[in-house]
Amino acid sequence: MPGAVPRWAAVLRRSAWPALGMGGLYLLLHPYEGIDGDARIYVGRALADLDPDGVGRDLMFTHDGQSRFSLFPVALRALVGALGPGPAALAVSLVGLIAWFCAASALAAALGAGRRRWVVLAAMAVLPASYGYPGIFRVGEALATPRTLAEAAVLAGLAASLSGRRAGALAFMALGGLVHPIMGLAGLAVLVLALVAENRRWLLVLVPGLLAILVAARLGVPLFARLLQPVDPAFLEILRQRCADLFPTLWPSQAWGPPLVQAATILVAATRVPIRARRLLLAALLAGAGGVAATTVFEEQWSSLLVIQVQPWRFLWVTSVLGAAALGLCASILPRGTPGDRITLALLGLAWVFSTDLPIAAAAGLLAVGVHAALRRDRLAPSRGLMRATLGLVGLLVAGRLLLETLALGWLAANRTEGAHLGLSLIRSFPIVPSLAFGAGLAWLAVERSRVARPVLAVALFIALLGLWDERARAFRRIEDRTLLPGLVEAIARRPGEVLWLDGRAETWLTLGRPSWITNLQGASIVFSRPLAMLWSERIDRLIALGLATEAQRRPFAPPVPPRADDLPAGAVATLCTAPDGPAWIVVPLREGQAPPDGARVFPLAEPYVRPMATVEGMGWQRVTAYGLLTCRA
Repeated sequence: MPGAVPRWAAVLRRSAWPALGMGGLYLLLHPYEGIDGDARIYVGRALADLDPDGVGRDLMFTHDGQSRFSLFPVALRALVGALGPGPAALAVSLVGLIAWFCAASALAAALGAGRRRWVVLAAMAVLPASYGYPGIFRVGEALATPRTLAEAAVLAGLAASLSGRRAGALAFMALGGLVHPIMGLAGLAVLVLALVAENRRWLLVLVPGLLAILVAARLGVPLFARLLQPVDPAFLEILRQRCADLFPTLWPSQAWGPPLVQAATILVAATRVPIRARRLLLAALLAGAGGVAATTVFEEQWSSLLVIQVQPWRFLWVTSVLGAAALGLCASILPRGTPGDRITLALLGLAWVFSTDLPIAAAAGLLAVGVHAALRRDRLAPSRGLMRATLGLVGLLVAGRLLLETLALGWLAANRTEGAHLGLSLIRSFPIVPSLAFGAGLAWLAVERSRVARPVLAVALFIALLGLWDERARAFRRIEDRTLLPGLVEAIARRPGEVLWLDGRAETWLTLGRPSWITNLQGASIVFSRPLAMLWSERIDRLIALGLATEAQRRPFAPPVPPRADDLPAGAVATLCTAPDGPAWIVVPLREGQAPPDGARVFPLAEPYVRPMATVEGMGWQRVTAYGLLTCRA
């Protein structure tokens, strides 16, 4: 027929609008903060490989026990060498985000068709898919780490398994394992559990494989031998202090709210989807629960170095993503059902909004599961009046939470230090924000056929992305491109040796291209290297004893402590500098109004930067205006 639109073009036209909205919301909820978080470790590893006589002498990289298990450091090293650390990290982050969103789109399409597909994708894109110790690990992050890329491979593998392509699913899981073994292993665990649930004959492959691992451990095969190797008490104590996220028994109560809510949502959604999707949802739930249980048993009962290093509790990341997808399924199915179904959905929504408040989250989640189970057994038939009352109560609770968090954000904005930036990364930490974003996604889908709303919302979203997505302050951009304080760089370049950057993170690597004497960041990977753990702990102890650091350096997840005094303790610098293994230089960040230490050369910042800082009073701000440089050994 003349002028007819090709089928592929019609499908693209129908998909482009919702995909644009979900992708935009995903980016807004995953802003780019530069070389931050674990990206500092991987970029530092790349710089160490490119400069073995500089950053490569850092104790974190001379005692590296994890990089050789992944292909990611090889690829990142090539990019950093070709583009520089800043552009390379940005490129990897963008590729990771695109890959994750595409894989999530494929999984959403495999879980549902039509509008349901987009509701599921909206939930996966914006809901807080965090796991483990609160505030530490999130999925789909805009960071130059292998986690996001490995997650994308696993999600693509799960989508392939739902479509019946087992070979493709295994290939994607293998790819994820090559990029990040721990994240890939989580996907493989879910896939295996789903296959066993489908056909018990898969146990004929699984059981011999597990026995082979035990035999290899018993024979002392490298790596597998760690399964039967206990962790000595001294090493274990250091890990429990610095890396509390590795030990579920040390997690605070707010860490358990999200997995409970995700589990409740999966249990409800699993009853309303086809059998293959049901197996996958329940397999993800079982993998997460089993991973936490295995970690706990092999920490408290039978100490196993390999189990602690593999961190099976991280299987929760798949549970968190599919928990969000399950809420999307419930949001697209239950509103069309009975009043009882709508009560169930309202209770699940309440649980998600209060997911970090364990009592409310647990009560709402368990009540939702109980109501849904009673409905399915015809033991409960709520009236429309009860439904309206429930919806009204839930609405009041959510509105109250929204009001309180709005007031908290307003207070933070009103009391911020000059130059402080309330970026998306800070705003999204308020629990109500992802839920509001999910509501915005549903609203976007509701107006997808409106010719007036399309261009207006598209332009608004595009402007927001341009102005908000890249949150790096100018000072941090200059740290990444190594143009911050060239005078400081030149002064330190005159003599070799390690640099102690007080309150620093990765500045010695990125700005100076030098090894760091000690930082809290170096303790992030001590689980993979006992020599690194012992050396790191000894140096941190020395700083704390001299008054140059606080217990927060050793216990970063403990309650916040008051910041170090402005004036360095008398004699502390001299004691440290005269030690045989002392640093060559000490860099002291100078906050606004802080006098420089005696004998320090001061290098003012042309553009002071401000960053959030936790104190005993709550959230505050720290404004750094200059750096002081102290010379140690002659």
